[in-house]
Amino acid sequence: MKRILSLLAFVAAVLTAPASAQEAAMSPWAKTDHAALRLIAGATAPSGKQRVGVEIVMAPGYKTYWRSPGDFGVPPIFDWSGSTNIGGLDVRWPAPERFKDGNGYSIGYVGEVVIPVSVQPVDPNKPVMLVLKLDYAVCEKICIPVKGEARLWLEPGVTAVTSPRLESFEARVPVPVKLGPHKGKLSVLEAKLDEGAIDPGLRLVLQAPPDGTVEDVFIEGAGMWSFGKPTLSRQADGTTVALMRIIEQPKGAAGPVPFIITVRGKPSAIETRLELDIPAAKP
Repeated sequence: MKRILSLLAFVAAVLTAPASAQEAAMSPWAKTDHAALRLIAGATAPSGKQRVGVEIVMAPGYKTYWRSPGDFGVPPIFDWSGSTNIGGLDVRWPAPERFKDGNGYSIGYVGEVVIPVSVQPVDPNKPVMLVLKLDYAVCEKICIPVKGEARLWLEPGVTAVTSPRLESFEARVPVPVKLGPHKGKLSVLEAKLDEGAIDPGLRLVLQAPPDGTVEDVFIEGAGMWSFGKPTLSRQADGTTVALMRIIEQPKGAAGPVPFIITVRGKPSAIETRLELDIPAAKP
């Protein structure tokens, strides 16, 4: 009961905060016992796309999951089918964190998250009715499936609004960078099989600016790929070596295999897409 009251108090504080005349539109909260969900709008992008955030707040001690949830948990499932004047949607995930979950680790967000979404209207001169049905999970010691629905009316071309909550999480979305060094940013210099490992694994060489840090690394591949928590070792030349064990490899996955590498750290997270030559898994 205390957790529920804490969640409701947090939501009430947000709802009763002083509003600016230029504050972005927000949907009502869709509340459950351990979490609340709403949609918040930002200023229309110069491209004409509408900027929206899926905001989830949770009771103290609760977490929810990233698109690749790790050892346990389930990723959120978005259903936008009830929306009108929608030509395309791009869900952009803030860099997650890794947390202990049972006998392993899961990946997601603790306490709160705003997931930015770019919405391309079919007709930019007409309003958008955004309807989201979200199936997601929140967990403390056990995971609880949650359903929420939110609706938000978006007027075309609204630029004179502010949405600090959305903007703060948009800043946490990993910046796409290619393999190789990048001045002033985190970089993936090298990615290959860890040939010296007893168990199959990957070896990454990462670089941070002089005032930056590498905090964690997440790897995703199509299918049932699963990787262990990385071992990070700072080298004498200033680079960081990340060793990651391959826990599970999809059957038949071999040859040039596409992966997404997300590096969390400072000054900001990055995302590098590449292909690695992976031999077939041993039977």
